[in-house]
Amino acid sequence: MVTTRRPATGVGPDAPRCLGELLELDAGPGALAVADPDRHLDREGLRRRAGQVAAVLVEHGVRPGDRVGIHLESSVETMVAVHGVLRAGGVVVPLDPRGPIVQVGAQLRDCDVRVLIGGGSARRLAAVVDASPVTVALGPDEGPPGAAAVPWSDLWGASPVPPRVSRPDEPAYVIYTSGSTGRPKGIVHTHASAMAYARLSAETYGLVRTDVVATLSPLHFDQSTFSLYAAPLVGAAALFVPDALLRFPASLTQVVADRGTTVWYSVPTLLVHALRRGALDQRDLSALRWILYGGEAFAPNLLAELMARLPGARVSNVYGPAEVNQCTYHHLDGPPSGDEPVPIGRAWPETQIELVAPDGQPVPSGEVGELLVHTVTAMAGYWNQPEVTRAAFRRRPGADGRVVPWYATGDLAVERADGELVFVGRVDNQRKVRGHRVELESVDAELVRLAGVEQAIAVVVGGAEEDARIVGLVIASAAFDPTAARRTLAGVLPGYAVPSELIRVADLPTTATGKVDRRGAALLVPDTDAPTLPLR
Repeated sequence: MVTTRRPATGVGPDAPRCLGELLELDAGPGALAVADPDRHLDREGLRRRAGQVAAVLVEHGVRPGDRVGIHLESSVETMVAVHGVLRAGGVVVPLDPRGPIVQVGAQLRDCDVRVLIGGGSARRLAAVVDASPVTVALGPDEGPPGAAAVPWSDLWGASPVPPRVSRPDEPAYVIYTSGSTGRPKGIVHTHASAMAYARLSAETYGLVRTDVVATLSPLHFDQSTFSLYAAPLVGAAALFVPDALLRFPASLTQVVADRGTTVWYSVPTLLVHALRRGALDQRDLSALRWILYGGEAFAPNLLAELMARLPGARVSNVYGPAEVNQCTYHHLDGPPSGDEPVPIGRAWPETQIELVAPDGQPVPSGEVGELLVHTVTAMAGYWNQPEVTRAAFRRRPGADGRVVPWYATGDLAVERADGELVFVGRVDNQRKVRGHRVELESVDAELVRLAGVEQAIAVVVGGAEEDARIVGLVIASAAFDPTAARRTLAGVLPGYAVPSELIRVADLPTTATGKVDRRGAALLVPDTDAPTLPLR
């Protein structure tokens, strides 16, 4: 087992007071601060460039609390832009550079973003600007219509400015939830909640100055905050890999190896791709000491295979909605030996968790309940949506008896006899099929236990309840027998939860944040009235 090293977090009198001061930590001469596949900056270089971005932002009217959009692929410029905004006292609004223009425009309008840091073609950026209130755009060589343009080359001629010290309760960033409909829902994290997350992450996973942290998720996904804030807090380096490269697992693992990555953080889907097509046997990943995964369940058999291939790396399951950053963790002592789901673990420091029934009363150990969280890393609320914010929190007594806000995650979990929590599913993933409520994650869990199955997901198709049916989509070996598999499922699932059909697919669609996309997977099911296959 890898021994956890004591982190060098800045907690003394010189500790950063806000995210804008993170780069002030002295990490040593020439210390690597940020890298991508092609470039890198040391700590002083990153501090200077972020200070130059801050200077240009202030020059163009950015005041404390103003929202600044960042529409960039993951790269060295990502880190520069984020910390430039924070040093200017602005609020970071990360945007999906590959997302639908209508969605990006809606987020810009919702947050009243006036300044946008972008990259890529001016034409694409112009389309975003036309759908928003943006008046200044940093990045493109040509100015999109309706907005002043400041090319990157102009930024590097500016004189850096020192960081503005933001108050703990001031907003630091607004990150939008994925997959929602209607009005965008922006999660607001303050400097206090973000700094608490950075500190607790660094302590929990033993980050030190010599670490190279690869958070392999896009900027608009909350996992990216691990590299953005926890790494610089201890003087570690952050590795950013562009989305296009994440689609080629062998190229990704080569970059991870070449950069001497010590900590990997991603969704399980990316790790499975690396396991299957990442040429791990041809890579020197001896520096990799810790693998963190979260955002979705990891099939135990695949996780065991990954750990056998990378025996020098410790593995942890990280759990926490974006609204609370993180709230529980589970360190694996060894590869899973059975097919039971890996726990999401226990609450991390300065956090309370409770499982409650629909009536709000605590449930006893062994029974399923909704997970409530009270933590120092919780969001301040949703941007300009006080009613939605109030609905997201429950007022309950805390550890000291005072009534405090608890975030209602909408996640269902059960506490084992040893105190570890196991994720069961989502309240909103309970679907009614032929009069019965079905938890789709419980069907997922049984699908991945089937012989020959590598990945799987259950979807409901057919519209109205009386016509609805469950279909399982599986990535499986050529020997996979759907009829035999359904017989196996009939022995472990209620009859109404057994998929009427199992469809073998070459791949499963993923969301913009890399998770398996249940809605997209449903579109792979042929639009037919396929009869339920008899079990005999």
